[in-house]
Amino acid sequence: MALRVARRPVVAIMPTGDEIRSVGSVLGPGEFTETNSLLLAARASQAGAVPVVTDVQPDDPDILAAAAREASLNADLVLVVAGSSRGRGDYTAAVLSQVGGLAVHGVAVRPGHPVLLGYVKPGRSGPPLPAGANASRSGGAVPAIGVPGYPLAAAVIFELFAAPLLAKLQGSLVPDRLPLHARLSCDWSSPPDVEDWVLVSLNLAGEMAGQSGGGLVATPVKGRGAGAISRLVRADAWWRIPIGQGQFAASTSIQVQPTES
Repeated sequence: MALRVARRPVVAIMPTGDEIRSVGSVLGPGEFTETNSLLLAARASQAGAVPVVTDVQPDDPDILAAAAREASLNADLVLVVAGSSRGRGDYTAAVLSQVGGLAVHGVAVRPGHPVLLGYVKPGRSGPPLPAGANASRSGGAVPAIGVPGYPLAAAVIFELFAAPLLAKLQGSLVPDRLPLHARLSCDWSSPPDVEDWVLVSLNLAGEMAGQSGGGLVATPVKGRGAGAISRLVRADAWWRIPIGQGQFAASTSIQVQPTES
C-alpha cells in the first residue's frame, strides 16, 4: 500500500497596529487586544498548516518591511493583519510593493473588501522554525495576503484565499470543510454587486417552529458590522452568496460551509 504525504505548510501571521496589544497586556486608552492572530492561527492549524505568529508590529513602514521579509524566510504563506485599507496610517499595500509585489488591492467581497494579494521576497536570516515544521524554502517569492483588521473580514479572507492555497500546497484539491445543503428560514436580501458572506446558524427542520420535512434549516445570525466577532461564535456556517444574487425567499435551498471542523 502506498501513502501520499505532504509537508505541512508554514503560515507566518504578522499582526500590526500602534493601538494593538498582545493578549494579556494591560490596555491604555484607545488600545485593543489583538485577537485576529489567534483566529487565523487556529484556522491555519485546522487546515493542516503550522502557524507562526510574530510580535505585534508598529505602524512604521520600515519596521513592517523588515518584519515581512524576515517572516517570509521560513514561511510558505505570509498573512499581514490590518493596515490594508487606504487610510493615512495604512501601510501594508506600500510595504508589500516594497518587499515583493502587489497584485490585487481590494475585491468585491463583503466583509473583506480591502484585502491585498501579493508576495514577499525573503530577507535576512529569521528565527528557527517551531518543532515539526521542517520548512525548506528555496529563496523564491512567498505568497502574501494583507488581511483586513476586522475579525469577520479576516475570517472570510482566510476561507476565500488562504484555505484553498494551503490545500493546494498539501496536494489536495478538496477543501478541508465540505459544504452542506440547507433551507433558508426567512426571506433575505444582500447587495447584488458584491459576493456576500453571511453567517448562519443551523438546526434540524423539526427543531424550528413552522418548518416541515427533514434536513437542515439555515438562519442568518443577527447583527451588523465586520467587527462583531460574537456573531462568529454564534454561527455554524458561512453562506456564500455570489455576485448578482441579492434576493432570496424563505425555504430556498442554499449551500453553506461549516465554520468548525
